[in-house]
Amino acid sequence: MIFDAGKAWPHPVLRPPSYGDDYPSAEFEVEIEVNRVQHGTEVEVNVNFELSDPDLLRLVQDGAARYVLLIKAPKTHVRECIQSATPRLEHKYSAATLTGKVEISPFLISTRDISDFAAKGWHPDFDGRTFNIATGSVLAEDEPKIYWMDTTEEGPIGSIFELRPQSKHPDGYWNYILENDRVWIVMSTDDAGRLKSARSQLSNRGVGYYLMNGLYLPALLAVLTEADNRAEDFEEYRWFTSLNQRLKEVGCDSIGSERANRVVDAQKILDFPFTKMPMIADAENNNE
Repeated sequence: MIFDAGKAWPHPVLRPPSYGDDYPSAEFEVEIEVNRVQHGTEVEVNVNFELSDPDLLRLVQDGAARYVLLIKAPKTHVRECIQSATPRLEHKYSAATLTGKVEISPFLISTRDISDFAAKGWHPDFDGRTFNIATGSVLAEDEPKIYWMDTTEEGPIGSIFELRPQSKHPDGYWNYILENDRVWIVMSTDDAGRLKSARSQLSNRGVGYYLMNGLYLPALLAVLTEADNRAEDFEEYRWFTSLNQRLKEVGCDSIGSERANRVVDAQKILDFPFTKMPMIADAENNNE
């Protein structure tokens, strides 16, 4: 059972509207909430299946179909199907069972052979037809959801950023690239060398906070702004999860909020680094 947007089925299947219209007026939408125990790797999966077609619902009520989740976690070699006769499903995984990238695919599956099946909600092209459905056949499916299960989001916000030196990048300025697991800060090879040298001196209080204000603060602000505008594009990315968790910890609106003030939020996430630069902190001490 793998989601394939272009797959042709031997019988009508209820799919998201952008992938098929076998059931033009029906919906199969699945809300999945995945919670990991704070500072641990135990995982709880809470799911709500929403199915609106009466004939498919009747199959579930008769025991001829069940709601199914296919859960895959390649890092820990987990591949499991969880079935439910009710639209509400809860499942717990012990510590370290699901780590890394986790893909959850929702389906409605036949649990026995069904002869001469027909649904009133089918597309008019199927009027007057019936189908024999074999045990284990897909009757409905929703798009798979991707989650990242690890402790990255509990680390410092700098853990989502990584340096990417490029020999052809001009000296004197940096840029950023949003990829699945990291936000890459791109700069020239020479600039990256100087930055690494400065960063190695983090025991010097001044170097750390100047870097925080001069690089990570504007980079974080840029990422927050772009993520707000394109939340749906990034919601399955690893850094997205980490950043959302940090926003929650400091009491800020989650990514995608229209009311957020990201200039303030970026400073909160980094614990207000401006006032901690030596020239500011020393001036404050001299005024006391």
